[in-house]
Amino acid sequence: MHNAVHILVVEDEPALQEAMVTYLNLSGFIADGVGSLAGAEGWMQTHRFDIVILDLGLDDGDGLSLLSQFNLQDKGLIITTARSELFDRLIGLKAGADIYLVKPVVLEELVANIHNLSRRLNITPAKLWVLDTSSWLLESPDNLSVKLTQLEMAFLACLVRSPSEVVLKDSLIVALGQDPSEYDPRRMEVLVRRLRTKIKNNLYCDAPIETVHGQGYVFTGAISKR
Repeated sequence: MHNAVHILVVEDEPALQEAMVTYLNLSGFIADGVGSLAGAEGWMQTHRFDIVILDLGLDDGDGLSLLSQFNLQDKGLIITTARSELFDRLIGLKAGADIYLVKPVVLEELVANIHNLSRRLNITPAKLWVLDTSSWLLESPDNLSVKLTQLEMAFLACLVRSPSEVVLKDSLIVALGQDPSEYDPRRMEVLVRRLRTKIKNNLYCDAPIETVHGQGYVFTGAISKR
């Protein structure tokens, strides 16, 4: 699997955090979100990360206090905040921020800044898989493509809404237009086996689809949709 840029979003507004994390994952990054300083501290002790997107006005303290507890010199730091005064911007930049964005943040601009910051930090972004929902095509990172059936398209579209996360079988069954109480799980196993074979034979690589026994499936590659 190609290396991806790992991003932690520290944002206490749930809707904004979800929108940012979802958009970043769909843009080919591996993003997670937490809503507090305490959550960020615990997450950063146990996870790999390359870039932190940090809100300053958190419910349990000023986001800048996080910088005094962790050595982020080799990491990227993007501040997103409602504090727009020059004084606040200078404090953020002097504290070590690479980029200072005033809310409301435009997600396309955020992604462009992340790409620029990744290059400066010599972080190699992942080569993307692409799911073309209009043409029912799956494109590999090597720019090869394969045509999907309706069921394969529905399965993958559901799976890649949560890249790198386990999607439960019942959710996938519903996405296939079936009732989980009546659907035979062996039909999904056959669907996945055929899809893996199709990808192997046409794209000349292993499908980034892993089975999580007793739970569901996870798409492990960096992917975007169009």
